[in-house]
Amino acid sequence: MQINIYKDKMPVARLFGASVLYSAKPIPREDVPQGWYCYDLRGTARHPDEPHALVDLAEENHAGSILSYLPLKKGGSQFRLVKDMFQMTGTYSTLSEFCVKESILCPETPIRYLLCPAFPEEAGLFYAQTPERDEELGAIGHVRIDFGCHGREGFYHTWWPRGPEELNTQEFREELDKVVNDLRRGVLKDLPSMRRYWDGREWLSEDRLRMAEFKDDPVVAEAAARLQQVLDESPAVGRVTFASGERWNYTDPEKYLQTAREELPCHAATGFRCETLTDDPEVRKAVDDMLCGLYGEENSRALEDYGNSGMTMGGIS
Repeated sequence: MQINIYKDKMPVARLFGASVLYSAKPIPREDVPQGWYCYDLRGTARHPDEPHALVDLAEENHAGSILSYLPLKKGGSQFRLVKDMFQMTGTYSTLSEFCVKESILCPETPIRYLLCPAFPEEAGLFYAQTPERDEELGAIGHVRIDFGCHGREGFYHTWWPRGPEELNTQEFREELDKVVNDLRRGVLKDLPSMRRYWDGREWLSEDRLRMAEFKDDPVVAEAAARLQQVLDESPAVGRVTFASGERWNYTDPEKYLQTAREELPCHAATGFRCETLTDDPEVRKAVDDMLCGLYGEENSRALEDYGNSGMTMGGIS
């Protein structure tokens, strides 16, 4: 279960001297108001329910979530130790009540859409139909969406017109844009946001099964294998893999480092592994810095040490 931060009362707490709202349930990141900050409290393996560190997202030992109108840790840091800096005030407040008390502008409640599974007879609407079937259904067009190659490259959509063009009115286009843009800020913000929404809803299990069956289609599998071969043979600065079998090569150092920065905190749950293939000392040191920071340590190696070709490349292998 998840909390509705716009309707539910939440405990008020103090963290690092700032007033914040606390939730024992995970706060959906897609619900966080623009300009606000959301973090998770992570416990330890021995005491999973006791806040030990503040992190962007706790994949394990989740000890609560924090909603704050102030940043509580540096953007580039993996975590911030809580120690004795977290105290519950014993009071409860809605988001609007909290804003009034703190004398800050209350964010507007976003427009929400009730998402529900399609009926079996509507399954064909998710795929391109014959012109005759499009005319029978009164189709105006088809929308294709994706999140880029790695799921974090933004939301893309393409409109394919079908049927009488006069039905594609200005009013319809404006309403479609409104729906797409609202979902883009929430459930369809990126692939991780969609997965979080997906994982908590049992009625999506059948759709997941159909996707798995499609993934196992021999034609799709052959095309994916050919694409993977091209990727494997291309020059790369780094390679990342997941427990699911997904594997990607990166030729752009910044994108490789950004992926490692985002995925390393979740490696225990996703099976994320990275392998640095470049000889560039700055890239290799940056990865080692992240690995050391993941375990609360500092990398003792200086940049010039990475000029030694006999050193091991950075990464989790």
